[in-house]
Amino acid sequence: MIPDSIDHLKHCAIPKTEAILKFIADHDCAHLPDGENEIQGRELFVRIMSYIPRPAAENRFEIHRIYADVQYLVSGTEIIQTARMKDLTPLTDYDNKGDYRFFKASGTPTDLIVQAGEFAVFYPNQAHRPSCSYEGYKGLVKKLVFKVKIN
Repeated sequence: MIPDSIDHLKHCAIPKTEAILKFIADHDCAHLPDGENEIQGRELFVRIMSYIPRPAAENRFEIHRIYADVQYLVSGTEIIQTARMKDLTPLTDYDNKGDYRFFKASGTPTDLIVQAGEFAVFYPNQAHRPSCSYEGYKGLVKKLVFKVKIN
């Protein structure tokens, strides 16, 4: 997991960084419609979403096997929780098409507060529970989730 300001993404050893930053620079991200756009075919694509974050207990932990997530908040604030793999119990089978598996976690997850202009990276098999509400923020979140093929 890597959290930081989007200005520092270029300093991270993440594949396709230049293409991600170019997409952000070339688009008015705050006004992009929700949906999915291919940038470099299925090697790099982005899911654009707008939502009201929910209490963590209403969300599930997820892992991916093929893609890393670069989750970039355009506006708003949310918590993305992380958990150790040893603390996870599967809730679903792995979905090959969607590249995800959902889990519940025992123990205490770690909260990562992500604000507008910041990103967090989750590599395959790093459990994360995105879209969790932050006590100090009650509004809409606009987020771009760049899916970077790793495996």
